[in-house]
Amino acid sequence: MLLNDLLKTAFKQVYRNKRRYKAAIIGTAMGIAGLIAVVTMGEAVQNTLGKNLELLGNATIVKADWDFYRTPRWHHGQYTEKDLEDLKKLPGVLRISVAQWKTKVKTSFGKRAFLFNLGGVDAPFFDTMSMTVAKGRKLTEKDEMLNRHVCVIGQTVQKEIFEGGDALGKDILVAGLMLKVVGVLGGAEDASYMETIFLPISVARGQVLYMDKLRHIYLRAKDWDTVPILQKQVEATLRDNQPAYADAMSITYDQERIAGIQTVVLIFEFFLFAAIAVTLVLGGLGITNVMLAVVNERTTEIGLRKAVGATEGMIVWQFLFESLTVSLIGAAVGILSGLGAVEFLQTVFETVVRFATFLYSVMGSVLIAVLLGVASGLVPAARAGRLSAVDAMRFE
Repeated sequence: MLLNDLLKTAFKQVYRNKRRYKAAIIGTAMGIAGLIAVVTMGEAVQNTLGKNLELLGNATIVKADWDFYRTPRWHHGQYTEKDLEDLKKLPGVLRISVAQWKTKVKTSFGKRAFLFNLGGVDAPFFDTMSMTVAKGRKLTEKDEMLNRHVCVIGQTVQKEIFEGGDALGKDILVAGLMLKVVGVLGGAEDASYMETIFLPISVARGQVLYMDKLRHIYLRAKDWDTVPILQKQVEATLRDNQPAYADAMSITYDQERIAGIQTVVLIFEFFLFAAIAVTLVLGGLGITNVMLAVVNERTTEIGLRKAVGATEGMIVWQFLFESLTVSLIGAAVGILSGLGAVEFLQTVFETVVRFATFLYSVMGSVLIAVLLGVASGLVPAARAGRLSAVDAMRFE
């Protein structure tokens, strides 16, 4: 029997038994549609979540500091502008920021004096560390360029210095510098930031004692899966740039938190794919059951075909193609449904999927449909092929 004849016969038989095959086709289509939607949207949703800094907090931050216990006494531990430029070129970097810190700095307002932390930061620092401002504004690049004596303060600083009053526009004396308060932090994952006064890093490095060195770099990774890779890339880059001080560098990230996020995502994906697999298996079992019933009903037909010269192989191929046709029809319906689901979910999650990912998911779905169709039709086809022509002709 020619391939063309097999295809025509398969389609005719499926159409003739369309009511019986309906449930199997729907089950297969649901599994294929779910598979396409999950695979295609999974990457896009993870990228979206990876950029949701308020949700992730500091989970995707890689910190480049110095371990001063291992730093040679003749080396103060500092990074260079070349280090920054090289780090910015790394493919996994979403944002990069620098800072310098000083603890217990004398701060005065009127006749009262306090001790607070002082942080010299650049303009991207607040966005990199996912820090919001409740009042006023953040520090800007213009503040750095013009060496403006301005600052953003934590809520604890505002509460103690101004006794809960409005701090915006007020001047405070910090480390001998008169700074105008232009913003008050609204929230920060690190509680110590609430007890910190932030000023432009250009002012800190140029006018505050012991804050002239560049010792802290913060890199925000594009997503949680990129963090371990980025950490290794940052470490390799900085060690290559300053090989003599490599042992004193401390390149870290929150490993436990990243592992926790990855575990949660893995468990979620496992149950999601397990549900899809169950749906596909049920669809395949549906095809098998219908095919067995069809073989039983068409026993006499099989006997006639064998009586006129059809071989066992021809009969097997005929029923395999019929099973494969049912599976591929289900796949076609599932691909169209999956495309609709992806379009809908793109709108809901406000994201854009990669066409290549969608294409790979469709190709994978077609392959799964073929395997499902063949596996589902093997038993019925083998049973039909083994029937004796004489016994089949006598069957009632």
